[in-house]
Order: sequence, then structure tokens, then C-alpha cells
Amino acid sequence: MSYQDASIADEANIASIQIASPGYAKWGKIAVEETAKAYKGASIVDYKYEGRSSGGRGSNEERFLLWLKQGGREFGVRVTVTVQAETGTLMSVKLKELRPS
Repeated sequence: MSYQDASIADEANIASIQIASPGYAKWGKIAVEETAKAYKGASIVDYKYEGRSSGGRGSNEERFLLWLKQGGREFGVRVTVTVQAETGTLMSVKLKELRPS
């Protein structure tokens, strides 16, 4: 095999590689979108996936913590996305602004 043949084979392998996104990515996008709607004019400066828990009645809750900056104020918003476990259907999105302690 020549260098050129190896190079073509490598390009074919690279083209077939897909980057896997985490299972919560779809819900994280919704969390960010809903937070942006609720806090118009604020910048989302950080994002953290906090995990999944059983929400009862056949649902799962995906929890996210978003850090926002608006004017001179920085604050956190916890977003809970409730999903029907069996079908993956969005049930609700709840936002709670975190108060400094």
C-alpha cells in the first residue's frame, strides 16, 4: 500500500466517524432555549448537567444548572425538564432562579 492509498483510507475512516452526543443533549438544548425566553437580555455564561432522576408516574426529570449574567448581576437558574420515560415525550419545563444564600 502506498502513502497515497493509506491517506485515502484514513480519510474514508475519518468521514465515517460520528461524534456521539450525550443522551441528555436534546433536553439541555430545550433547557437553554426556555431559559433564554424567560430571561430576555441575559447571557447564559455556563451550563451544567446535574443528572436524571425518576419523576414518578412513568417520567424522568433531567436537571440542569445554568449561570446567567444580566447587567451587573450574575445568578443561577435550575431547570427541570420532565420527560415521559417510555415515549421520550416532553411533559414540562420548570425554571427556578437561585437566590444567593
